[in-house]
Amino acid sequence: MMCASLCMSQTSLSGTIDRPHFNIDGIAIVWAADATNATPIVSDFILENGGASTDLVSGDVHTVITGTLDAANDAFPDGTGATLRVQNIPGSGNQTTRQGDRFTSASDVLNPFRLNANTDVRTIRSDILSSFYVATNKAFNIDVIASATDPADLNLIRLRMRMTQSGTDGGLSFGSAAQYPHSGNTDRSGVQWGGYRRLSTLTAGRDIFRGNRRTAATPGSIADQSVRFDLDYRWNTGNIDLSDGTFDVAADVVYTVYIP
Repeated sequence: MMCASLCMSQTSLSGTIDRPHFNIDGIAIVWAADATNATPIVSDFILENGGASTDLVSGDVHTVITGTLDAANDAFPDGTGATLRVQNIPGSGNQTTRQGDRFTSASDVLNPFRLNANTDVRTIRSDILSSFYVATNKAFNIDVIASATDPADLNLIRLRMRMTQSGTDGGLSFGSAAQYPHSGNTDRSGVQWGGYRRLSTLTAGRDIFRGNRRTAATPGSIADQSVRFDLDYRWNTGNIDLSDGTFDVAADVVYTVYIP
């Protein structure tokens, strides 16, 4: 019996390349209420993705009444808004339903009043104030578009945007680690128009805010690094007589937050 064996020695070569790569994309977190009027809820978590913005949370943010965490949709269930003035009251001044909250509701109180041939009821300027919150690690923009069942109704409502850098709403503090998201460093820096604009001019959509820096200034929580965006909807149509009957003016206004 014969056995044969062959042994060979060969040099080992390797061409393995490992190049791990991590990056932090732009992030914008938008919060306020959700579609069920629950608050505070993060309903938009926007991620910068290859030059586009992708929302990782399904659903949309709904606004809250400015200075509170009360959902705007829940706070105005009967659609009230226009404030009233009883004028030309004999022996006393005018009375209004604008008692600090800028809208008329069943909680308003009028005193009994005398009348003469000139005593009358008129609408006066009314405001509905709502807000949402944004926290980001990068500059971001906001676009707006308005729509209504009757486009003519949009002529009756004007919009103004401002920001609040810090505060406490509904027991939740925000903004202690935040900065205004524009280097102008005021409550209107980056807002694209100074005063009030008719909603009828926004039906095709347009930019309402252009930022040039993140909201997060120092380490903190989402609320700490959030800035509040405040929306003032103003009704100022002049005198409306009782002969005009009842009417309902409403609009849908959609704000799109994105990282350019």
